[in-house]
Amino acid sequence: MSEKKLRRLVSAGTATAVVLLFVLIAVLVYQLVAMETKKREVLKLRDEIQKLEQEIGDENKEVDAWLTRWKIEERARQIGYIYKNGDND
Repeated sequence: MSEKKLRRLVSAGTATAVVLLFVLIAVLVYQLVAMETKKREVLKLRDEIQKLEQEIGDENKEVDAWLTRWKIEERARQIGYIYKNGDND
C-alpha cells in the first residue's frame, strides 16, 4: 500500500470518527434535554397530586362535619324544617 493511499485511508477514518462522535454527542444532548423535560413534568404532576390529595382531605373533613348531628339539625332549621327532640317538645 502506498503512502498516499494510507494517508487517504487515515483521513477517511478520522473524518468518519469525527462525524460519528458528533452524532453521538448530538444524541446525548437530545437525551439529556428529554430527560430534564420529563423530570420537570413529573415534578409538576407530583405537585398537582399533592394539591388534589390536600383538597380530598379538606373535602373529607367537610363531609365529616356535615354528617355530625348538630350540623344536620342546623341545616334543617335553615331550610325551614321543624326538628323536635325530647328536650324541647
